[in-house]
Amino acid sequence: MKNILLFSLLFASTASAQHNLAAFSIWKPKEGQAARFEAGYKKHLQWHIGAGDKWNWYGWFIISGDRAGQFVDATFGHEWRDLDHRVDPAGDGADNDLHTDPFADYLTGYKLQRLPFSDAEDSITLGARYLRMLTIDVTNPHAAAALVESLATGLRQQSHPFLAYEMADGGRLGQLILLIGARDFADYGLIAAWQGQLLDLDHRSAKPVITAITAETLVFRRDMSINL
Repeated sequence: MKNILLFSLLFASTASAQHNLAAFSIWKPKEGQAARFEAGYKKHLQWHIGAGDKWNWYGWFIISGDRAGQFVDATFGHEWRDLDHRVDPAGDGADNDLHTDPFADYLTGYKLQRLPFSDAEDSITLGARYLRMLTIDVTNPHAAAALVESLATGLRQQSHPFLAYEMADGGRLGQLILLIGARDFADYGLIAAWQGQLLDLDHRSAKPVITAITAETLVFRRDMSINL
């Protein structure tokens, strides 16, 4: 009985870990076309609903940094093989041609794999009013992830949702991406200096591994999200 229970726990853990893929896309509204892009993207989401798409889709606008004004959409909790079974790819493309492409440039798409110590990707975490997105360039992803994990407890004690990923495709491999939720800017202020703790810990290690950190703020658009 003990062996059966152990096997069941290991199987459940492995099955959960397999659904750790997130797919991101970045759009840049064309000059003077932001409102039309928003309206068109909402229509495109209605196409997904009508096509029976069960994937979750979250949307944010970046409001700080060099990419301010760009739109991010993402879907979470997938396996690689799920990408072979998207809902009606041809119809999806045709609807994009009609409702989104005329008003925005599709800049890039990339895949992230959630790290084991990350919080769960639920609608509370991902639906926070703001997400502080930290992009961390490293020389050793495993060592950098261990540093992040060692400081994650402090964030959780402050009740800040915390998601951690490693770049898997479409970007600089080994790069870490962190998403930290905040209810408002007062709450945001409690995490604004968190990366300083991370850098300090790294600098005090025998072999520092972090080469750069980029910070951006994402504001959640529930009206441009579905299946949460």
